[in-house]
Amino acid sequence: MKSFEILASGIFPKNKLKIVHTKRTLSYDEKTSALIDMHWKQELQEAKEKNKLLFNGPIFRLENHEIKNGKLIVYVSETNFKELMGTNFYHPELAEKYGKSYLSNALALSTFLETSDDNFIFVKRSSNVYFGEGKWHLIAGQFSIEKKENRTLSTFEVLYKELLEEGALTKEDIENSVCLGLIRNTIHFKPELVFYTKTFLSASEVTEKIKTAQDGYEHEEVAIIKKNELEGFVNSENLTSFAQGNYYLYKKEL
Repeated sequence: MKSFEILASGIFPKNKLKIVHTKRTLSYDEKTSALIDMHWKQELQEAKEKNKLLFNGPIFRLENHEIKNGKLIVYVSETNFKELMGTNFYHPELAEKYGKSYLSNALALSTFLETSDDNFIFVKRSSNVYFGEGKWHLIAGQFSIEKKENRTLSTFEVLYKELLEEGALTKEDIENSVCLGLIRNTIHFKPELVFYTKTFLSASEVTEKIKTAQDGYEHEEVAIIKKNELEGFVNSENLTSFAQGNYYLYKKEL
């Protein structure tokens, strides 16, 4: 069984990806709420002991999606990191009893990153992150609910923010970005919007920039993979399910 499933795929530039804010359909019973609270207290204590950052910020929750007239429309409400950890990450079995919609289903995004000299950038997740430690991943982050000048940041603005914070890549460094679709992990059912990004910079330039990134502590190693070596790297190395899914859609759509 694959570690991911494809919910939607295609090539969706900025004008073909729409986020629609809708009513939250999720509510927890007393037992589940207590379970979520218990895990959160444990995580706070562990974060304190290990000197790790832990913040219960608001995140977009996937409610539904559809492709209409060539446009990917993603319907979202609100959840948070606490609910994500207490359901998808620690108790995905709740989906067996109540259905997948009973989980937090916090939405994240990640991007395949190609350099000007036809290489691809992967980053190995460090022990400073909460899940996927030691696995090869991509520049990625939660689809956090953030505002600028009294408006909510768009999907591509959040993507550029992640590229800046994790890779020190500015918007001027980016030649093009497109969304390739929506995938979901098949174990904890967390969804993710996946992207392809091409930068004007070379692989060596990107690597140097990542070393100076604000959130560079999330990575312990950078891998530069040539295009003709991608298949071997993906098949032989320990990748996150989302990195695998992103590669699958890259091959399928581009």
